[in-house]
Formats: sequence, C-alpha cells, structure tokens
Amino acid sequence: MMKLNKENNSLNRQRVNKQSGAVLFISLIMLLLLTILGVSSMKSTVFEEKMAGNYKDVNTAFQAAEVGLRGAEDYLSGLIVVSDFGLVNGLYAAADTTPTYKTSTWTNTDSVEYDTSLTEYAAQPRYFIKYVRELAPDTNAKVNLGGYGEKNAGGAVTMFKVVSRGTGGSDSTRIYLQSYYGRRF
Repeated sequence: MMKLNKENNSLNRQRVNKQSGAVLFISLIMLLLLTILGVSSMKSTVFEEKMAGNYKDVNTAFQAAEVGLRGAEDYLSGLIVVSDFGLVNGLYAAADTTPTYKTSTWTNTDSVEYDTSLTEYAAQPRYFIKYVRELAPDTNAKVNLGGYGEKNAGGAVTMFKVVSRGTGGSDSTRIYLQSYYGRRF
C-alpha cells in the first residue's frame, strides 16, 4: 500500500511539472477582454450623459427664447401708439438699421430684457422689435390664423418683426427665434 501511495505522489508531481500555464494565460486574456468591454461601455455611458445634458441645455434655451418672444408679443398687444419706435432701446423704427441676431450684442442698448425671475437660464431672455410697416385696410382680411387673436376684419394692420434670444444653463447655448406680429390700432 505504501508503494502505491508513493507512485501516486510521483505521478501527481509529474503532472504538476508538465503544466505549462495555459489556463492562466487564457484567464488573463478573458480578463483583458472583459476590461476592454467595461471601459468601452463606460465611455459610451459618459458620452450619452453628455448628449442628454446638451439636449436639456438646448431645450432650456429654446424655452427661454419662446418666453422672450411671448413677452415681446405681450408688450405689442398692450401698445397704444408706435411713436416710441426708434427712440427707445430695443424698439426699432422702419428706417432704422436693425441688428441681426448674430451681430447684436444683446445688451440694454439694443434689446429689452424680459425678466422671468427664473434661475435656470444663464441670462434672462432678451428681444428686440422692429416696426415693419402698416398694411392697407382690407375689409376681408383677418389678422389671426385659426381663430386666435383679433377677429374683426377691416382697418389697417401694423406689422412688427420680433426677434428673441434665449440661453440655456450656459451662456454659450443660445437659441434665436423670430416672428412677425400684426395688430390693428
């Protein structure tokens, strides 16, 4: 019996000596592949988070520009006379050179700040309005589309161009919106 145990022990030692580390090598290759897979999925997740943050920032800037546009239209709906156009900052007469949205400095000298008291914007929405012209009276004309606004026909329609700028959470994210607003006085 003793001889048998000695033979088994010598056989076990021979097997251990013959192993060349193939399992260790394959395990290390598998570990390397899993690490590469994990790192690439982390990069993908970080990229997707940046995209979602940028989308939120652009959406916030768009909403701010919409708020500025509606603020300008509210101002125009309460307007009594157009004599201030060309005399007040942010209100341009028909003959005035209107800054484009890109060249405007969007300060108090060339635009109006619409205060929303919201803190999610890097800067409050701003707008400028240009008096375009007065359209001749037309008894069949309606100022509105789809039943919104003034329904009575006839009378001259005064047209205005409104440009609004909104920013997102950072000032580098900017959205510009433009609309035309017509109204009878």
